[in-house]
Amino acid sequence: MSDLTKLVRDLPDQPGVYLWKDEKGKILYIGKAKMLRRRVGSYLRKRGLYRRTWEMMQQASDIETIITNTEREALVLEQTLIKKHLPRYNIALKDDRRHAWIRVNQEDRIPTFEITRDAEKDGATYFGPYGSTKRLDRFMDTIRKLIPVAMCKEPERVKRACMDYHLDRCSGPCEEFISLDEYRLLVEQMCLYLDGRSKDLSQFIKDYMKKASEAMEFEKAAELRDRLTDIEIIMSRQKVVEFEGANRDIIGISRTEQAALVEMLIVRNGRLIGQDNFYFEVDLDVKDVDVLTAYIEQFYFGLPRLPDEIVFPCLIPDMKQLGSWLSESNGHDVKVSVASDERTIELVEMANKNAHRALRKMLILGESEDEIVNEGVKELKDALNLSQAPMHIEGFDIANIQGTDPTGSCVVFINGEPKNKRYRMFKVRIKETPDDYAMMREVVYRRYYGVLERGHTLPDLILIDGGKGQFNVALDALKELGLEYVPLAAVAKREERIFTRNNMDGVVLDYGSDGLSLIQHIRDEAHRFAQRYHHKLREKRFTGSILEDAPGIGQKRRKALIETFGSFEGVKNATIEEISAVEGMSKTSAEELRKWLDEENSV
Repeated sequence: MSDLTKLVRDLPDQPGVYLWKDEKGKILYIGKAKMLRRRVGSYLRKRGLYRRTWEMMQQASDIETIITNTEREALVLEQTLIKKHLPRYNIALKDDRRHAWIRVNQEDRIPTFEITRDAEKDGATYFGPYGSTKRLDRFMDTIRKLIPVAMCKEPERVKRACMDYHLDRCSGPCEEFISLDEYRLLVEQMCLYLDGRSKDLSQFIKDYMKKASEAMEFEKAAELRDRLTDIEIIMSRQKVVEFEGANRDIIGISRTEQAALVEMLIVRNGRLIGQDNFYFEVDLDVKDVDVLTAYIEQFYFGLPRLPDEIVFPCLIPDMKQLGSWLSESNGHDVKVSVASDERTIELVEMANKNAHRALRKMLILGESEDEIVNEGVKELKDALNLSQAPMHIEGFDIANIQGTDPTGSCVVFINGEPKNKRYRMFKVRIKETPDDYAMMREVVYRRYYGVLERGHTLPDLILIDGGKGQFNVALDALKELGLEYVPLAAVAKREERIFTRNNMDGVVLDYGSDGLSLIQHIRDEAHRFAQRYHHKLREKRFTGSILEDAPGIGQKRRKALIETFGSFEGVKNATIEEISAVEGMSKTSAEELRKWLDEENSV
């Protein structure tokens, strides 16, 4: 301890993050501090430490620190490092899921609503969070019969009215069955409803109904009257818990000897619209205040939308400061407080009772939520020693024949099910001799370079089709992007052996098990998708139809080029002068085609 004492005494009294490490350099714990020397020095006391902290300090042999400019920077860095390294002694959420949101971007030409678990600060509006996507699907099906908004992702590309239109759950803006102005009024009504603003919604529809009546559009006015009646009936069923119309999250907590469960009641405009809970594995000697502090730091700072107030059952450190930081990151005032008046105390007690009931249910049934996690996903979490269930898995494969038209695929599985619309295909750019390793590295790098650039959500597990060689090049690509902490696995076909960062000897799952079946499904889907794109490119090359993608080349020019040069390869090897001599081609169009041909393999 004397060496540690010397290191600690040399620390500055400035904000920052500290990392306790054992003799092998493994991170045991990550914390933040307003004044590093004072905070870190408290760990060297011989008495008064939590049992868990005392146990950690018996293993600690080194301390690493990162100085920051402000406390808020220290908090953000601490949470980033905890998610990256998952230290054993940090209090961390143990949920096998992300929370669900309803998303709409009102800046889109045709705004549509989407149920998603990938909440991002992308300019869209998010309503939630909610616990179960299945319950949300049912809820949206019901309310869209009253407010028929679209839920398709790309309405501009829809070629005909979908089933939702025929079931009266969508007004058909894609087919212009409703004007964009009228459709946007429906979008605004839905947003008011989801926000729990019942009075504003009722007044909005009444004003709209009045205008329709004054314009002698009596059929539309009657439709609006019926909609208003139905919506007011549904809204009246929501439990009114506060009459001043507050937007609050009410927090409760329940404990066992080995766990804590935090319950959140979601109150919007005075109505209880939902609830959720969060599970922590902690010993009983860890105080409630420490669990609740970890909860607010790990949950709220990543949300795209926050309530006006978060009410806790007890005082937690730096409440005012935490509220200030949350306000800064969300663009509106967020108050963090403790229940103080009679009504908030009653609501916290309600949250505590719900927390107790949810924890008992979890212990009895062994399930943490209504939406059951796929059995294969659960098995992979344990078999691959992952910190959380891999709800979001992305699989990769390469397809090429003697290096011609090499392609790569990325398939996406959410909770064990393929999400075809999120698949991505890549035309490999490498031009050297066929090299599956280099191709795999390129595709993985390009995929996650794009994910980072667009701010999209990273997967819980990346699965590579191949053995140790493919694993190593994929890991190298992730390291270059600073993503080496993202779980990675490769599956070798011969023995169905799965290689991971922590087990390069490989893991063999039982034949016919749910985990192995899921792995095989992802691998086969990645292979199918890569081969499909590969064959498509080869077919277009052999027939010359690939020239359809070239700028300025229509059907007549393409036919003339193929007749002159015999094949696409012949066109590709032709000079500008030879191309410009073809009937229908000019010097300018030949130069543009030559430029496209030279860049074609880089697309």
